[in-house]
This record gives sequence, C-alpha cells and structure tokens, in this order.
Amino acid sequence: MKFVSIITNIHPMKKLLLIVLAVVCLAQFTASGKTNSSDRNKRYEKKVARQEKVKEAVESKSYVIELDRLYMSRYGNINLSSGRNYIIIKGNSAAISAGYMGRQRGLIPVAGIRLNGKPSVYKLHKNEAKGNYRVEMEVTEGSDTFHITMTISENGNCSAIISGAKIDNTRYSGNLVPIEKKKTVPEPDYIKL
Repeated sequence: MKFVSIITNIHPMKKLLLIVLAVVCLAQFTASGKTNSSDRNKRYEKKVARQEKVKEAVESKSYVIELDRLYMSRYGNINLSSGRNYIIIKGNSAAISAGYMGRQRGLIPVAGIRLNGKPSVYKLHKNEAKGNYRVEMEVTEGSDTFHITMTISENGNCSAIISGAKIDNTRYSGNLVPIEKKKTVPEPDYIKL
C-alpha cells in the first residue's frame, strides 16, 4: 500500500522520466543478453575450430609444442624463453630444444637438450572420453636416446615428460601449434602487353 501511495504522490513529469529510464534499462539488458549469446556462439565456434586443428595436426604428425614452463621436482618451476624451447614433430622426424635443470649422470654437464633425429618408436593413443591424446616416442641421435611422453588436450595444451640415460625425468608444459601446410600457388602466365 505504501508503494502505491508513493507512486501517486510523484509529480507526473517524474513518473514519465522513471518510466522512460525503466524502458531504456530493460532494452539495454535484453540487448546485452543477445550479444552475450552471440559471443558465446563465436567462442564455441572458435573452440571447435581449434579442436579440429589440433586433431588434424596430431594425427598427421605435423605440429610444434612450444614449451613455456619447466617443472622441477623439488624446486618449483621455471618460465622458459619462448621460441627457444620446443618439440617439433614433422612426419618421420623430430627436433627437441629444451632447457634442463636437474641431476645428471656423466662427466659432461647438461644445460639443455638439443636433438634432431627420427623417432624409432612413435605411439599415438586417443582417449575418447576426455578428448586428449597421449604420444609416446623415442628419439635417438648418436649415442643419446630420449624417451618423450606427451599428453595433448583437445584445446592444444600440452604436458611433456622427457627422460634419458644422462638426465632425470623432466616435466614441461606448453601449447601445440599446428604446422601449416604450404599452399602451392601456380605461377601466373606472363602477360602480353
């Protein structure tokens, strides 16, 4: 009852102003709701497109894992320099460049892992329930053999464990970047003037 008496006591011009403000606010909220749903749809489409790219890259063995973090068992983690720490898988060849900090066996100190070679073992397992991939491979160059186990999520996040005869198991995290296929553009015919 008090609310009705308050409204009746308001000047007619103030009533009109309140009604106009209420309509504008209501219109704004409904418009933002439509925008949010279209934004959600766009994000969902981007997510699905990203998942397709990751799936295609992993199954075609054509991707780069850009490592951004090195985890040490006792000391925490280290942020790695971008562009210098990676795992490249391209067909039947692999390249690894990764920083290392941990225990080592042998006389020569190990400050990093640098390796170019062909995987002697390459196993790809897909977990349908979670939508992620598990890649296991062994890469040999000279007398060094490294065992790499990677778990790649459907959105491209990756966790990798690298182990070898001279180093401890070392865990890294990073992101998958698909290697784009070069599009061959035919040479244009010469133009006669």
